[in-house]
Amino acid sequence: MTEFDYEAATWGAETIGFGQHTIAGLRLSEAAAHLPREGKVLEIGCGAGRFLRALHAYNPSLQLVGTDVSRSALEQLRKIDSGIEVRLTTDDRVPATDGEFDAVLVIDVLEHVPDPPRMLDEIQRVLRPGGIFHLHVPCEGDFSSLWRWLPGQSGERGWKRRFGGHIQRFTRRQMLRQLSSRGYEVLRVRHSLHLLGNVADVGAFASLALANRRGGSVTTGDLIGGGGPLVRMVDGLVWAEARLLGRIPAWGLHVSARKPTQAERT
Repeated sequence: MTEFDYEAATWGAETIGFGQHTIAGLRLSEAAAHLPREGKVLEIGCGAGRFLRALHAYNPSLQLVGTDVSRSALEQLRKIDSGIEVRLTTDDRVPATDGEFDAVLVIDVLEHVPDPPRMLDEIQRVLRPGGIFHLHVPCEGDFSSLWRWLPGQSGERGWKRRFGGHIQRFTRRQMLRQLSSRGYEVLRVRHSLHLLGNVADVGAFASLALANRRGGSVTTGDLIGGGGPLVRMVDGLVWAEARLLGRIPAWGLHVSARKPTQAERT
């Protein structure tokens, strides 16, 4: 099967902000919950930088860096906000020096990565001791996810793989174990995509499948960046559900963790 085209499916060009009652606004607020007020912050898989741009507007004193595999996405980010440094990723190594960053954000990215443990090792390498790692990952292999139970969605023809580039299916337990095995101190765990979020997510990808079957060429970038009143209403309801039920386990996993110092390791 043809690999997902990240140059054609650029995402993250839309503008978001703190206090926005959307699922993107929720992910932004969760990502920022334990960020330092000053220092150097990396987002891996930043796309056109919607999260970094929101952070830059909120706290200009942060030194922000974004990496991505998409040249077109990074070029968009460079044009929209020249105050954010961009670095192209061409392999499984993060383009950064050891301990360079005070915080690392990975939001909706790990499910796209061929070797997630390798990527987690790279994150640990570029994060300074005592630094903050924030991860959001959809755990589509979890019991709480409808994607686990839908027939025909686990293989190469599955909608998430075809239209979203998802090649991994995690569970919550797997992801938390990965952090624990690397010695991270978990500071905060929240969840999203409960009952309504489940249905909305499946419905969104079903609409992509239908549009493409009818001869269109619709991508997740179109889905994320657009949407009429009905889409915005559903987005607001999914946000409200996550805010209300955030402590109840679901397949949308938001984790903020702290890398231990050398003294703490010994």
